[in-house]
Amino acid sequence: MKKFLLSIAFMAVATMGWALNVECTPGNLSSLVNNPGSIEELIVTGQMDARDFKFIYDELDKLKRVNLSGVAIVAYCNPVPLLNNEVNYPARCIPPLAFFGKRLTQVSLPADVRAIGKAAFAGCDQLATFVFPEGLDSIGAYAFSATKLSSIILPASLKSLGEGAFSRMPNLTSVTINPAVAMDIPVSAFEGCLKLENVNLGPNVTGIGDRAFKGTVKLAQIQFTAGNNIKHIGEEAFVGSNLSNYDFENSTLLTSVSDWAFAQSKQVSVVVPASVNHMGKGVFYYASNLTSFVPVAHCDTIGDMLLSGTKVVNDVTAGTNVSYIGRYAFYNTLITSLTLPATVNYIGDHAMAGMTKLQELTSEATQVPELGEDVWIGVNQSNIPLYVPINGHEAYLSAPQWCLFDIHWNEIFGDVNQDGFVTAADITAIYDILLGNSMDFYETADVNGDGSVTAADITAIYNVLLGNSKAPERNQVVSDINDLMSAQGFTIEGGKTHDMSIDISSSEAFSAMQLDLIMPQGLSIDNVSSTELTRGMNLGFNEIEPGKWRVLFHNFTPTSGNEGSLLVITVRADDSFSGNEIIGINNIIAVEPSERVHLFDEVDVEVGTVTGVTDIDNNALTGPVDVYNMNGQLLRKGVSRNQATNGLPQGVYIVGGKKVIVR
Repeated sequence: MKKFLLSIAFMAVATMGWALNVECTPGNLSSLVNNPGSIEELIVTGQMDARDFKFIYDELDKLKRVNLSGVAIVAYCNPVPLLNNEVNYPARCIPPLAFFGKRLTQVSLPADVRAIGKAAFAGCDQLATFVFPEGLDSIGAYAFSATKLSSIILPASLKSLGEGAFSRMPNLTSVTINPAVAMDIPVSAFEGCLKLENVNLGPNVTGIGDRAFKGTVKLAQIQFTAGNNIKHIGEEAFVGSNLSNYDFENSTLLTSVSDWAFAQSKQVSVVVPASVNHMGKGVFYYASNLTSFVPVAHCDTIGDMLLSGTKVVNDVTAGTNVSYIGRYAFYNTLITSLTLPATVNYIGDHAMAGMTKLQELTSEATQVPELGEDVWIGVNQSNIPLYVPINGHEAYLSAPQWCLFDIHWNEIFGDVNQDGFVTAADITAIYDILLGNSMDFYETADVNGDGSVTAADITAIYNVLLGNSKAPERNQVVSDINDLMSAQGFTIEGGKTHDMSIDISSSEAFSAMQLDLIMPQGLSIDNVSSTELTRGMNLGFNEIEPGKWRVLFHNFTPTSGNEGSLLVITVRADDSFSGNEIIGINNIIAVEPSERVHLFDEVDVEVGTVTGVTDIDNNALTGPVDVYNMNGQLLRKGVSRNQATNGLPQGVYIVGGKKVIVR
């Protein structure tokens, strides 16, 4: 009798509308509801599968409150699709479209739910609160789109978030996403959330997808918990947002920012981190509050419309490696001075159109960069000075569009790298040329105007930096008979090294010197070391072409003496060295602090071998030779080389046609 009365009561409630409490078996919910069109509240216990959710989707049009906390959701598979054209529905998963478009105001899910399917609650425009199960690891595309949730705190268990999952939510103001594993914010995740103001991202959020925060007109700042580890920002990610202070400075892992990512945002300044290797077109297009943009030095491309319509005022290309500047790149900006690096080879259509605040333009490129259409349209070019390299100015004078500027060329003595200043960077530029590391600025490296690039040009720059001169002295090159360089012959076997001392005797101390060593087959240079004479000087060496090694040293102050061991060359022999060879030392140039250049005679160093080779001409190492003094008087005739100077007083002698010092 009691059971009968309970049944009558439930039927009455169902008939009058609104509430139903049932214990369900999989696929059986439809049989427990007599008047589905009147149900506003549903409480289910027992078990459900996709068939029961299909019934809710199709029949319970007035459903407002649903409590499934006592339900176990079991798997279901059917060859005929039920929801979203799917046939497999996993256990512990709210199927796709389960409550799509319902006027739900309250939902309770089973605690063990692991996934919420595509558009499961999309369009539930009365749903203002929702508790995400603690173990939830997946939320499908558009799952909560157009609901009225005001705050979202996603569980740490979450591993994936679908496209548009929380898009177009009119009441959403705050979001916290702090997953335990790496996860991207997907495409359109919060697009169109007009009231979204507070976004907190944990350290495992590693990417922001296309249009993720597009149109979030109240979003002013992203808060990063325990570090900003974003690696990529997608297309239109923040377009039209109110974002004013995205943390670029601490985005040390950021590698790419895609097209239009911050277009029409309120970002005020940007210092691009060194990790970035790609910035797409229009990234800051009409970000009208942007006043400062500092790219990375290795930046080689300024994309189309990158800074169009911004209020950027600083020189955005100086010190970069930019080679390509895209269409409308700086259109209508407020930049007053722009320095185009030597690497620029193309500037696109209207790239600098409307830059009415431009007061000065510098191009460091010797070859005139190619131009698109109307690059400077709207700019009064005739009133703007254009500074170009002296060795390229004639080309600029005759180049279309370029020739409309007031063209000047840089004639600053010592400005090798053409940056408008004389600094240590100009010394480095010559140093790299002499050691064969670079040929950049070769045309301007002949500082002293003697027709060649040598260590003398380094000394000339030192004198400018020290205030000792402002123009070349044009000192005459000298070959002083008192200048002598020498090195003793030696023997070496394959696989071994030998330290060869380079000795000098001169009337002067030098601030710079260069010399070339011509190494025979099988010999190479392992190292070059300074001596007491050259200690503290900047020393470098390099194989500038096969078998030809250049040694260079220089400093503000000269060598600590003018006689003795100058350098120690560590020579290595490999198994191909056959012995009975000559190391030639030539192109010996030494420079006094006054820039006076000394040319030394060439030196030959005889090298033998102590391997098993037996065909060495010992006379080549031992004599016979003639000995003369520096006045040309014959002192000894036909003596062995190793005995040639025995007993002679200190001085300089000619032994076998070579200068030899006797100490």
